[in-house]
Amino acid sequence: MLFKGRENIKYIFATIKSSFLPAFLFLLCLLTFYSSNPYSEGVPYFLHYTFLVISSSTLGLLYVANQAKPLFGLLLGIVSYIIINNLKMQYGENFFSQAEFQCLCFFLPVNLFVLSFLPQSKLKTMHNAYLLLALLFEAVILQHFCEYIKLIPHIDITVEAVPLWACFLWLTLLATLVVFISLDNAAINTGQFYAVAGLFLGLIYASAASGLTTFFLGFSAILLCSSVLDMYRRYNYDYLEHVGSKNSYLTHANSKFPFKYTIALFSLDNRDKLKQIVGDVKMEHLEQMVVNSIIEMPYELTLYRYSESEIIMVFKNEDAKHAKEFADNIRHNIAASEFVLSNNIGYKITISVCVSEKTRKDRNAEEVTERAHTTLQKSYHFNGNVTTIA
Repeated sequence: MLFKGRENIKYIFATIKSSFLPAFLFLLCLLTFYSSNPYSEGVPYFLHYTFLVISSSTLGLLYVANQAKPLFGLLLGIVSYIIINNLKMQYGENFFSQAEFQCLCFFLPVNLFVLSFLPQSKLKTMHNAYLLLALLFEAVILQHFCEYIKLIPHIDITVEAVPLWACFLWLTLLATLVVFISLDNAAINTGQFYAVAGLFLGLIYASAASGLTTFFLGFSAILLCSSVLDMYRRYNYDYLEHVGSKNSYLTHANSKFPFKYTIALFSLDNRDKLKQIVGDVKMEHLEQMVVNSIIEMPYELTLYRYSESEIIMVFKNEDAKHAKEFADNIRHNIAASEFVLSNNIGYKITISVCVSEKTRKDRNAEEVTERAHTTLQKSYHFNGNVTTIA
């Protein structure tokens, strides 16, 4: 119980740390709006163009970084900003009573709610292409059926510009994001919470140019900062296996590892064939199960992702002989296990391992690992489910 309490305290402090920058930006927007509204002439225009610059820069960054989830969220925010400005130009002060704005207040939180359940994934996939087509199809449908939104009872009861019933949708969305943060306090999740809160306030105060530009600017700035922090973490951490990345491994080897250590580089046998059978998503789940089974074994080791198909086990203060014994036991344990996916189909998996000890001749961890990688690749030409020493 004491250990679990310490882990909870660590998690709380980690959440505060990941929330600090987005919370600061959100608070800055609140203080700026409530202390300076209405702004002096020219300030809303400056904020407007700043929003466009930051949003377009963030879109480009997320596209290059191949990150789908924050990019789709940003797209929804940009499109909403454009729609609101067009409605204000057409209808003036009565824009928030128009069916298009009422639809926006409903479908924006609904889409963000659905988007929040999507896993972090790469942008350039067919799955995301279908998602983009679905959003475009939804936009076409809304053009013809948005008038039906006025049939909702008590639609004239509003909180500033947003209908009261829509506020409950937004609060439900924010509560859902809080639950996600309690499960995973990554910067992208905490940032999404404050960014969505900024969008909500931007809609509430959309009738004022200062409110619209301030909170939508805060939305894009929060997404930018949280995405940069998330990419930095991904550079040092592998989200799929919840272990350190290759960069983290090389950094720790130079600064945290003892002089004597041995690595065991392993990969799943027939990984490409198995991936064709089960697909990308289920293959990820199988690899997670394998990694979790290794973590649960009674060995003092540290795991790192070395490449897409290879993972490193680091045995500190161990020579190659003892590390090979440990790696053999791990390999036999995996071969004797059955890994059952959500479809209740079990899979037998084997791994091949290559052990490589750090010697005086090795200048860095890269040489130790490259030796293991080369030997492991050679072993695949002869047999699988083996442990070798480089």
